[in-house]
Formats: sequence, C-alpha cells, structure tokens
Amino acid sequence: MAKAKAILKRRRSVRNTRKITKTMQMLATAKFRQAADRMAGASRYRDKVTEIMNDLARAGGKVEHPLLVARPVKRRMHVIITSNRGLCGGYNGNIVREAVVTIRADRDAGVENQSHLVGKKGLAYMRAMGHEPHTLHTHFGDTPRYPDVLALANSAMEKYERGEIDALTVTWQKYFSLGRQKPHTEQILPVTAHATADEKAEAKAATAASEATVDYIFEPDAPRLLASILPLYVRVSLFTAFQEAVVGESLARMVAMKNATENADEMIKALTRRYNRARQSQITSEICDLMGGVEALK
Repeated sequence: MAKAKAILKRRRSVRNTRKITKTMQMLATAKFRQAADRMAGASRYRDKVTEIMNDLARAGGKVEHPLLVARPVKRRMHVIITSNRGLCGGYNGNIVREAVVTIRADRDAGVENQSHLVGKKGLAYMRAMGHEPHTLHTHFGDTPRYPDVLALANSAMEKYERGEIDALTVTWQKYFSLGRQKPHTEQILPVTAHATADEKAEAKAATAASEATVDYIFEPDAPRLLASILPLYVRVSLFTAFQEAVVGESLARMVAMKNATENADEMIKALTRRYNRARQSQITSEICDLMGGVEALK
C-alpha cells in the first residue's frame, strides 16, 4: 500500500512539473513569434543600410572616416550576448564557449580583451572557464530597446575614434533559418564592406561580368553622407545582433521545454505502469490473505 501511494505522489509531482514546462513552451513560442517579427524588420533595415553604404563606397572613390581606419589590434571591445533567464538548454554555454575562443586567441596574441557581458546567465559560465568580464549588462531583457543598444554602440564608436580600442567584436546566437542557429562571432569595427543577401545572389549571377562603376550625384557629397551612414550601420548591426539573440533564446527555450514536456509524458506513463503493477500485486496479496483465512475457518 505504501509503495502504491509513493508512486501516486511521484506521478502527481511529475504532472505538476509537466504543466509548468508546457506553459513555458507556449510562452516561449509566443515570444519567438514576436521576436522573429522584430528581427525581420531590423534585418531588412540593416541590409538596406549596408547596401547604401557599399554603393557610397564604390561611387565615392577613396573616402576617409575614423570608423574605416584599420589598425593593429591591441585592445578589443568584445560584446557577448547571453540571456538573463535559464531553462534554455545549452544556449548560454554554447555562446560563452564561442566567445572564449576569441578571448583565448587574444590572450595568446597579447591583445587586451575587454569583454562586455550581456545577460546574467553567461556570468557563471565565464567564471567556470576562468574569465571575468569587464562589465555586466542585465538591463536589456527579452525586448532590447534601441536607445539602450544605441548607448552601447555610441560608447564603442567614441572609444574607437579616441583610440581606446582597436576593434569591436560581437558574439551572439546568429539566426540563419528556423532550423539553423548557432553561436557566431563578428567584428563590427572597423567597418568593412559587407554584402546583403540580395547582393550575394546578384554577385553569383554576374560572376563573369566586371564590376561596373556606380554613377551617382551626391547631395551632400559622399564623405558627408558616409559620416552619417557609417555610425548608423554600427548601431543597426549591433541592434540586429540583439534581436537575433532574443530569437535564438526563445527558440532554445521552446525546444528545451518541449523536450522536458515529452520526458514528463514518458515518466507519467512509466509511473502509471508501475502503479498498476503495484496495485495489482497488492490486490493479489489481499485475495491470497482472504483465501487463506477462508481455508483456516474450514
């Protein structure tokens, strides 16, 4: 009897846990859809800014700007985007492991890596790997606001122009498709030419043709336009990385909670079978005791 009651108690506990994981899975799914919409808008805007920047660079000839100046990297500002909340599988651990590759490479090369960690959950992973971040940002949350990202991007650009850092690198969970996301490290400063998805497709179609000169009439001139476009590119690139990170976190939590719910279902089935066997054994034992008493009365 005690064994059957213990199994029932355990099954009730697993059922309650399943309710929680199922609810979290549904919430993660809803947040993923919202985050995916925001990410799609940010990605399209970034692609358009990149396209304009590349066109200006090609049409304007040699343009000088502090954000374009590449120099030997002695000090790197490294933004690592993790989450504030857990229960998302290996999401944070994978991102930190990707970031540590750059941190260790910088250490071996004598480069000062100023790591700026976003999200509380990545802190334990970094400390476990023997690295302490320079700063910790926990105010971005599930919906990073553009003004918050703008402040971080502006700070990085000011440091770069003053020569306090020589590169800005970001590590985050990059979104490639619904079935493919992985930790990714990208250098945003100094600014270099990047191709959008449409431009890559056009380039493949025109591999045999030579690059044509773009004929533009600028108002104002190309250097002044680039002076406003280049900072915008840095801000939008960083903001898009934050949006992709939120999508990756929601997807990771959705998958983790789905797996937890399925595991709970299996445990409930197994516990039900164990309870049925225990109850059957108990009933059989009671029947044997009853029959033994009947035989004793004869």
